Amino acid sequence: MNHPEMAERLEQAMALSGITGVSKLARRTKIDRGYLYKLANGEIGNPHKYLERLAEAMGVSPQWLGYGRGGPYDHERKSLRQGAFRTTVTVVPSEGGDYDIDISVPDIFNSQRHVPRDPELYRFIYLPEMNDYFPGNTLLTVEKKPRPEPGIYLAWYIINGKKKLGCYQAFYDECELKNTQKITVNNKTANQRGEAQLIGRVRNMDYWKVDETTDF
Repeated sequence: MNHPEMAERLEQAMALSGITGVSKLARRTKIDRGYLYKLANGEIGNPHKYLERLAEAMGVSPQWLGYGRGGPYDHERKSLRQGAFRTTVTVVPSEGGDYDIDISVPDIFNSQRHVPRDPELYRFIYLPEMNDYFPGNTLLTVEKKPRPEPGIYLAWYIINGKKKLGCYQAFYDECELKNTQKITVNNKTANQRGEAQLIGRVRNMDYWKVDETTDF
């Protein structure tokens, strides 16, 4: 493997977009499967002629995917800084219970990538410290209404009697939506870490920090 960094970024981008295999990526992008296998195996350093198409299909930054510059969602940061609105944000610290604050958050809904754009359809969750699934200072925009779509789903895990925030991945197998864990009709799921309660699909994840100067 001559280009492991490219292979790692492609693997991460596929996971973020819920694409579970090179064949599925080939069908979505109409790019030759053999070429994509070489890319996934680190035999190609940069998919120059297909970079924009791949990034668009997986919803990530072309600069990050092709060159490792910035983060996977940096292509949306310009629009994120163009406005803000007040809403309720659920803060989930590493220790202690979660709590709500009323605060201004970046307006992601002026981006063409975010459809529908009604903020009332989403809830906002903030992690000030790193946990097993997310880095610290992460703002998650989560869909309130469950939809049968691939992607990363947020859930409350009950571990040793304590509620912990985590996530799991859902993906399409042919035309059927499948999950890495089994979900029952009452939005409960179980895995090796214990029971979990579905919160919703993560629509956006961005670096964000509440500091002493923030207007609550």
